[in-house]
Amino acid sequence: MAELYRTVAINDSENNYTGIEGDWNIIVTGPTSGEPGANPEQFMGMAWATCLNATIQALFKNRKWTNRSRVRVVVTLNPEPSGSGLYFTMTAYVAVEGLDDVETAKAADQAHRRCPVSKLINAYEHVKVEIEAY
Repeated sequence: MAELYRTVAINDSENNYTGIEGDWNIIVTGPTSGEPGANPEQFMGMAWATCLNATIQALFKNRKWTNRSRVRVVVTLNPEPSGSGLYFTMTAYVAVEGLDDVETAKAADQAHRRCPVSKLINAYEHVKVEIEAY
């Protein structure tokens, strides 16, 4: 399989950072710690919002559409009902300038089926894609 891109992320619990090998490091903390730093929930939200919106724009470019789009991802961290462990919920809210809800939903669905991040998380029961006004 030919790779188009490769990155290696490293988390070091001793130094409390996550980094991209040979590139940069960022301080990470738990979302409820109150300490400064980023957390996995933020990274998940940013990754999906960026990828899904880029996929929408790629679909539009192929159609020669110039509509602007926005993807807002809400990630929540929740306790398991059993009391043992945690889980994420992730909801992407897609908005497209100049399209009604039906057309926006079609574009969101097509992009969600093609987006590489969506492909990673799509089978997860706590993932949803919703439509909102631009």
